[in-house]
Amino acid sequence: MKPMQYRKLADEVTDVLRRMILTGELRSERTTQDELAKLLQVSTTPVRESLLRLAAEGFVQIQPNRSFKLIPITRNDIHDIYWIHATLAGELTARACERTDDALLDVLEKHESLFLGYRQANDTAGMERSNWQFHAAINKAAESPKLLMVLLSSLRYIPDGFYALVKGWPTLSEQGHIDIIEAFRLHDPGKAREAAKSHVIEAGQLLIDYFSSTGYWTNPSA
Repeated sequence: MKPMQYRKLADEVTDVLRRMILTGELRSERTTQDELAKLLQVSTTPVRESLLRLAAEGFVQIQPNRSFKLIPITRNDIHDIYWIHATLAGELTARACERTDDALLDVLEKHESLFLGYRQANDTAGMERSNWQFHAAINKAAESPKLLMVLLSSLRYIPDGFYALVKGWPTLSEQGHIDIIEAFRLHDPGKAREAAKSHVIEAGQLLIDYFSSTGYWTNPSA
């Protein structure tokens, strides 16, 4: 692994460790700060700060002697996270639809057009970026900053870049965007809410199916 570039190092370490836990790359039930520092080629200070943050987020449990224990993530956890995310995304989308105008529709159609272009070029990073921009435009238009803050907190449980790993996501995302745009054209907040909720729930099921196929689950009966 290459040495990390400085951003704020503790932030970068937190992001890397969170993703390693979520994708199953870090599977040892118990390890130490020193072992992680060596793996990431950093000092133990940012690792310790990172583990404290991850403990607050519910990913790890701090143990004596500078060690920590992973907290298992189950199917039900993923289901619950996406249910929360879908409920919040649906409400934000409905509120944005109530305020929609031609300018917002133009923005959404632009990002969807970019998404389709990236898909044709098989550019997953581009697809993820335009997908994020599509939903970010909706969330901004909802003008509900506190609700958005709660929604964004749920995103930490969704691995960065995981859509690149998941078969079927481009098709699902494209159809979800089409359904949301159609609801905005009709100025139908109820339809927009349901389109957004379905879009997120289906993405969550794709993630569950992917994790199942890789043998990710710590507790197979979860």
